[in-house]
Amino acid sequence: MKDQYKTEIIDPGDQASRLAHEVCVQSYLNCSALTIVPHQPENFRGPAGFLWKPHILEMMAKSKVNPESGVLDDWKMIQEIENDGAGGKPQFFTLLGAPEFFQCLGWEIITMTADDFARSGRFPAVMVNEINTKRITAENFPLFEATMKGYGKALKESGLVNITGEIAIMKHSITAFCDTGSLKEFILTWGGTCIGLAHRDLLIDGSKIKPGMPIVGFWEPGYRCNGGTFFTNLILKKFGPEIQKIKDNPKALDFIAKLIIPSKSYAKTITRIIGWSPDASIEEPLAKIYGIAHITGGGVWGKFGELLPEGVGANLYSMPEPAEVLRQGQEFSWDFPYLRLTDEQAYGTLHGGCGMLIVCDKNDVETIIAEAKKDDIRAEVVGETTASPDREVIIHSRFKEGEVLSSKSL
Repeated sequence: MKDQYKTEIIDPGDQASRLAHEVCVQSYLNCSALTIVPHQPENFRGPAGFLWKPHILEMMAKSKVNPESGVLDDWKMIQEIENDGAGGKPQFFTLLGAPEFFQCLGWEIITMTADDFARSGRFPAVMVNEINTKRITAENFPLFEATMKGYGKALKESGLVNITGEIAIMKHSITAFCDTGSLKEFILTWGGTCIGLAHRDLLIDGSKIKPGMPIVGFWEPGYRCNGGTFFTNLILKKFGPEIQKIKDNPKALDFIAKLIIPSKSYAKTITRIIGWSPDASIEEPLAKIYGIAHITGGGVWGKFGELLPEGVGANLYSMPEPAEVLRQGQEFSWDFPYLRLTDEQAYGTLHGGCGMLIVCDKNDVETIIAEAKKDDIRAEVVGETTASPDREVIIHSRFKEGEVLSSKSL
């Protein structure tokens, strides 16, 4: 009798895991701060560990723990972790359904985790990831293969090692708004964990921000994983709700293609600027940065607003033109009253144009812009911090309504 579970779950899962293991192995030399220690290297199920380089271990060894309380009294360098996921963004890749699109998906878990390391002055080094998928079949395996190979390229560009991962086939648990039941569809959720280092002298928490400091914005070409639910509802209302109707509509596909523009990772640029070298040794910083907001869920109002210390606000008087997909999404939403996205909401539901906002020294603006350009990141001054008893953030909107917005009206 045919073993259905083995045929549908075990065998395709093992095939996928072997390919993913190859991607892991190819990434082992991406980061010079550590050495990978594989156990049973010929076995794709074999575990692997890693060891930080001696100069890192020496700094870690200087940590002092109070023997009575167990509290860390003093330290120079410690290991830390961030985890996040690609949210609802993989659904848009599923809807388009071609290998060339899936090659870009791996950037999402990198930007959501490694860039969180960088925003607080820390050094990302190792990734661990988990894919949950409805099915892996002969028909959709080319999409999985493109996903993994693209992820491998993104890891190399980012200087990150992926040490291990998990692929789970969950036919009754994983779905998407565009699920038609076709064996060709690759339906997945993707989460990642980043492991890295914190050096006490390089931490950035925004506490030293004062009025009169320039704010540099890193422009974001896509939608950066915040706002996926809004875009899904919009697609179903504007072009659907029938999925085949959406797939047959060139205007719908053109819009969805803009939703899969890969999120930009700024981590490599930020770590270099603040003084991290590729092997996690510490050098003289290229510029002085006082605060960094990674603009994801919560947008500018949430992520940037919470960065500012008491008595300091901001005037974002020159935000860049938002990416085309953000402007177009807002335009579409105005056809449907309950979906209508105001400018105020656009800077909260969406990132508003910048994936990162950086508060820096006046003398270092040009250095930051030049360093960003080396990594193909468009950077510009978008505002300045102000004296404000209630930490008011003002935004001169570049969206449809074009008004001057204030956090006090939220």
